[in-house]
Amino acid sequence: MKNLITFLVFSLIASLSNAQISDNMSANTGMQIYTKSKTPDRYTGSPYVEDDFRRGIIYDMNKENSQPALLRYNAVEDVVEIKLQKNEESRFLPKLTHIEYQMGDYTYFIDNINTDNGNIEAYFARFHDGDKVKFIARPVPKVTPAVTAKTGYEKDKPANLGVEMQYYISTKDNFYKEVRLKEKDFEDIFTSDRMEEYFDEHKIKSEMDIVKMLEFYENNNS
Repeated sequence: MKNLITFLVFSLIASLSNAQISDNMSANTGMQIYTKSKTPDRYTGSPYVEDDFRRGIIYDMNKENSQPALLRYNAVEDVVEIKLQKNEESRFLPKLTHIEYQMGDYTYFIDNINTDNGNIEAYFARFHDGDKVKFIARPVPKVTPAVTAKTGYEKDKPANLGVEMQYYISTKDNFYKEVRLKEKDFEDIFTSDRMEEYFDEHKIKSEMDIVKMLEFYENNNS
């Protein structure tokens, strides 16, 4: 814990010395972190992948240390919001490739990946990281701008915020192909007899369905 906190403090000072640093620091840990820019006060929908903060773990992959925290990802602002205590203001850490955020079934990480749509540098959610195949998702913000009323008979319309998940799968050479949460997309990739039997017996409708399918593939295909 002490090494992680020391690392975070020094990395913030060294890598983002020109950024505005919050004057507030966690009284319990001494972790120096940044206050995020506010999402507009008036909006419909949500900028978040998660409905509320979830218990998770911040990992420093270089130091092999961790910090429990409450976490959620804001796709509009492109930050993982952090609370070390439930009632405190949310903060965020700088975008560092060796800082990851585990939240139950997936882990947020930042990377530059090679896809069929070109290189993409962003936060991704890692669902499966096997020896033969990897499955990740990119949360993409969907923003409909606010509309100001033009007459006295109309009302202002607030911005509408949403998040769309783009899914990618990699089976070789760290090249990622975009896929949908549809069985056909995976049937076109995994074509062995064993996998055909699997698809006949199982439906693919969710992220966890895909994870179970990939675990089967890892264990049953040489």
